[in-house]
Amino acid sequence: MRPIERDLERFKAIVRGEIQKRAREFLTREEFLGQLEGRLVSIPLPQLELPKIVYGEEVGEGLGLGPGGEGLGPGGHIPVAELELEEFLDLMGEALKLPRLRPKGEGEVTEEAFRYTTIARKGPRGLRHVRRTLKEALKRGLLSGEYRPEVDKAPRLIPEREDFRYKAPKARPRPHAQAVVVFALDVSGSMREEELRLVKTLAYWITAWIRRHFPRLERRYILHDAEAWEVGEEEFFRAKEGGGTRLSSAILLAEKILKAYPEAFYNRYLYHFSDGENWPGDTEKALEALGRLLPSLALYGYAQVQTRGGEGGFLYDLEALQRSSPGLGHASAYLEALATAELTGQESLPRALRRLLGGEE
Repeated sequence: MRPIERDLERFKAIVRGEIQKRAREFLTREEFLGQLEGRLVSIPLPQLELPKIVYGEEVGEGLGLGPGGEGLGPGGHIPVAELELEEFLDLMGEALKLPRLRPKGEGEVTEEAFRYTTIARKGPRGLRHVRRTLKEALKRGLLSGEYRPEVDKAPRLIPEREDFRYKAPKARPRPHAQAVVVFALDVSGSMREEELRLVKTLAYWITAWIRRHFPRLERRYILHDAEAWEVGEEEFFRAKEGGGTRLSSAILLAEKILKAYPEAFYNRYLYHFSDGENWPGDTEKALEALGRLLPSLALYGYAQVQTRGGEGGFLYDLEALQRSSPGLGHASAYLEALATAELTGQESLPRALRRLLGGEE
């Protein structure tokens, strides 16, 4: 291994260690929440020591520690490493032990992919295949007698138009796994700004992690109180309503939306955020709708947000469903597709994220 490669591996190890130590902090950093593609993530590296040698000073221990403090770079600034979001997600996943997502069933479409694996007689100069062109020129010269290495001291091989060969594309079917994720948010009066901020953070990292495994990802958003309605992404994260709650309204609307995404071609994810308080008599209706939907989902994740007003009971209904699945089909289907978590504050985000992606405790 060359010295520069060894230094690069050491630098990557420093970055990886910093992310592992501060993964929980990064989950809640506002600047990390944003677009999901074409962006860089800046990672502060305060423990990285940069050389600082001043003429006339004795060089000894502590090299790299300037007056700005330990690990500070030029001008007293903390050094940073810039990573692409995908690489940062991989390191975050490693630190938080997030599960790798695999396509459920087919869940893929096939498209034509072109690779330059064949040869053609015509094409642009940039795709000219030099070795094949010279080979054709040599064959022609030997057959015509123009190329005589046994006679000429310095035989010349000059390709003609008919000798030119070019790289050409060949279509091959390439399967692509794709997914759709539906987010449903309870915006009844008991959900405050603090709880909504936790939901926004959790929804962002769920989306980012699913998209890391399924680049062809579609997103749909539902708000609900006693009724449910579909909204755009921006409105989803800043809406605030009031009134009572019917959890079944969100599940029924999600069921309707997901009809546009056949199970044979999409890995389907549904995430529901609520404080768990439900309209009297609606829980049975919600579980019935969920019973129809669950077998077709890659995952149904329910996160119950703890509020000042108390704690609803829908989480416990779902946990009971996981244990028994009474009258709603085979229990194993629910154990595989149902994930639950409690949101009690920022400190609960890592565990909730892992649970809602189908990971273990």
